[in-house]
Amino acid sequence: QFAAIRTDAELNVIGEPEVFYCKPADDYLPQPQAVMITGITPQEALAKGDNEAAFARRIHDLFTVPQTCIVGYNNVRFDDEVTRNIFYRNFYDPYAWSWQHDNSRWDLLDVMRACYALRPEGITWPENDEGLPSFRLEHLTVANGIE
Repeated sequence: QFAAIRTDAELNVIGEPEVFYCKPADDYLPQPQAVMITGITPQEALAKGDNEAAFARRIHDLFTVPQTCIVGYNNVRFDDEVTRNIFYRNFYDPYAWSWQHDNSRWDLLDVMRACYALRPEGITWPENDEGLPSFRLEHLTVANGIE
């Protein structure tokens, strides 16, 4: 699944949200834990999804709009790696989208870690089972009353 919202520099939404799926390959079974976490069954992805080449093209078309800044949560360590992999497999430059045409990327997970370290006031910081701060987005949103 891919989902994105395009905004301007003041975070005003521009256009409609983008949500689309990739059909799984015929010889691939997803990990059961991934299905449980995302709630997306193989049947749903098969019914709603584009083939991988079309899926990659749609993402590439969105990411290569000039002056686009891709913002995510843990995207530098996870989403960007998946994006590079799918672009490489589908004959797109796996790196150019993040810098060509004055484009950039930004990971809010690191911003949250900096907030915790430098100015923790104003945000409720949930703890994990080991008593350490949890930076998981689902924990932070619940602790801070964000839907």
